[in-house]
Amino acid sequence: MTTSPATAGLPHQRLLGIGFGPSHLSMAALHASRAGAGGAGSVHFLEARETFAWHPDMLLPGARMQVAFLKDLVTPREPTSPFSFVNFLVAHGRLEQFLDLATLNPTRREFVEYFRWAAARLPGYASYGHRAEAIRPATGPDGTVTHLEVDHRGPDGTRHTATADHVSVAPGGSPVVPRGVGAAARESGAVFHNSAFLTGIEPFHRRGRDLPHRFLVVGAGQSAAEAFQYLAAEFPAAAVTLAHRGFALQPANSSALANAIFAPAAVDLFHGADPARRRGILAELRTTNYAAVDDTDIDAVAELLYDQRVRGGQRLAVRRFTELTACHPAGAGAAATLRDLLTGEEGTEEYDAVVLATGYDFTEARGLLAGIDRYLLRDEDGRLLVDRDYSVRTAPGFAPKVFLHGAAEHTHGLTSTLLSLIAHRAGDILDAVEATGAARGPGTLPSTPTDHLLQGAHA
Repeated sequence: MTTSPATAGLPHQRLLGIGFGPSHLSMAALHASRAGAGGAGSVHFLEARETFAWHPDMLLPGARMQVAFLKDLVTPREPTSPFSFVNFLVAHGRLEQFLDLATLNPTRREFVEYFRWAAARLPGYASYGHRAEAIRPATGPDGTVTHLEVDHRGPDGTRHTATADHVSVAPGGSPVVPRGVGAAARESGAVFHNSAFLTGIEPFHRRGRDLPHRFLVVGAGQSAAEAFQYLAAEFPAAAVTLAHRGFALQPANSSALANAIFAPAAVDLFHGADPARRRGILAELRTTNYAAVDDTDIDAVAELLYDQRVRGGQRLAVRRFTELTACHPAGAGAAATLRDLLTGEEGTEEYDAVVLATGYDFTEARGLLAGIDRYLLRDEDGRLLVDRDYSVRTAPGFAPKVFLHGAAEHTHGLTSTLLSLIAHRAGDILDAVEATGAARGPGTLPSTPTDHLLQGAHA
C-alpha cells in the first residue's frame, strides 16, 4: 500500500479508464459533449492497442449489427451530441443513401468506421499502446484509501504510474476455449477462436481458395453461422462442417416485448430483484443474446444445405448433438475428437482448420483488481456486489469508486456485456463520478481532457 505523499506530482485523473473500446469511447464522447456545454472534470483512458479497434477479425462481408443505429455511442443520453451515428453519416455524405436502405442495422464494417471516426475526434482522451498492469490503493494519514494508483507500461515497455480518484474497468471479453483444446493446438495456427477469424483464415486464401480445404466450425451462435457461410462462399471446393450441441440453430428472440430487457428500466427491475428471480430472467431471455442466430442467417444456412442436396454435393454439413472433446495438432492441421451426445460415441477426424465460435467470458479482471480485492465486497457465491451505478460495493474506509463494464450480468442483466446500453451505462458512470464532489487525490484537475496523463511518468 502506498501513502498519498509518495504519489504527489504524478499525473492525476478524476476518472481513469482501463481499455478504450466502445464502452469507454461512449464515455469519452458523452464527457466531451458535456464539457462543450460547460462540463468539468478530467477523464482519461489507457488502451493496450496502438490504435482504436473493435473485433477487427470479425468484419465479415455483409455482416450486420444486431443493435439499432440509434443505440450508438451517445444518442440515447445526448441526442444532440456531435458524436452520433447520424452526424457521422452526414459528415461522410451518406445520410440520404443510408435512409434509402430502410434499415435500422448498419453493417458491422460501417459501425466500426463510425467508432473510429469518433475516436479520431477525441484524441486527448486516450493513451494508446499503454497496457494497465495493476491497481493499487493509496491512503491518507488516517489509513483511509483516498484514491488509486494504476501501473501501466507504454509502447516502449517503460513503466508508468498514474493516480485517479476513480477507476473504470472495461477489459472486454476473453475468448472461451473448450477444455479439450490444448495450448499446442492453439499455437499451431490451425485452431483459433472466431475473434481471430480473418487472420486465422488468411493463410488459406494465400494457398488457394479453390483447394479442397477441410474446415470445422464449433458453436451455435451468430458467429458460428456467419463463419460457416463465409467459408462455404469463399472456398467453393472446401468441406465445411458446423458442429453444435443442440438439435438446431436457435433463432434470436428479437421480438419487441423481449427486447424491452435492453432498456434502462429493465436494468432497474433486474438490479432490484432477488438472486433467484435474476437467474430466472437470464434463463428465460437467454436467446436474446446467447447461442442464438438471426433468422436471416438461419435461413441462409438452410438454403446452402438444401441447394447442396439439389445439386447432389456433400461438402457442407451441420452436425447436431455434437461436442468437441479434444483437439491437437496433426501435420499442418488439427485432429478434432467429436462426441455424439445421443450415443456417446466419439470419433477423431483431421481438419485443415478448426474455428472455435464458442463465445466470450466477461470476467471481472481479477488480475487488475488483485491489489484492491480485499476492499471489494462479494456475495455468498463469491461474485462482486455491484451497485446500480456499476460501481463495486466496497468496505468502509475506501473512498474511490471502481466501475465495471461487462462483468455485472449477475447484477445488471444481459445488457452488461452488450452495446445496447453503452450510452446509458457511460452516462450513469459519469453521473456517479460527478456526484462524488470535488477530487480527493493529489494534483490539480484540468477542466477539460488533456494529454498530460504521462507527465511525471517514471521508469
